[in-house]
Amino acid sequence: MSPTDSTATPGTRAPSRRGAAPPDHQLPAEGDATAGRATSLGGLLRDLANDTRTLVRQEIELARMEVTRTAVGVAKDSAWIAAGVAIVAVGGLVLVVALALGLGALLGSYWLGTLITGAFLLLLGGLFAWKGVRDLRRRELAPTRTVSTIREDADWARDEARDFKQGLKE
Repeated sequence: MSPTDSTATPGTRAPSRRGAAPPDHQLPAEGDATAGRATSLGGLLRDLANDTRTLVRQEIELARMEVTRTAVGVAKDSAWIAAGVAIVAVGGLVLVVALALGLGALLGSYWLGTLITGAFLLLLGGLFAWKGVRDLRRRELAPTRTVSTIREDADWARDEARDFKQGLKE
């Protein structure tokens, strides 16, 4: 039960699920050295477990954020590539039309304009695709910050476990 449980009366505290054990925020009674020691050791272990859970959740959230940011960047670069390919395809079609008109009208009144347009679209599409490929190659795909912090956390946990063992021996 909790203090907000409907069976608890207003102004009173609901009974603890653990029975007579004091809540975590209360110190053991004076003169009870073994209870204080167990509470502090138990509290330390409980705090360690809670901190470990929090740390794991934070690392997962960091990884999720990094992967999301990378995915958004890859999607943008892919859109540039797709736009470049589409423009190059249109330019190719225009060049085919220019060739057909050029061969059809040997004097070239129509084909010269179509040829210039097709060349311009090919150049523009090529530039778009080049930019997308260049940006995609520069992008770091691995979540480097997450890997680094996980290594730091592992080192920290190893040091804490060593210190904890030494504290128990003393």
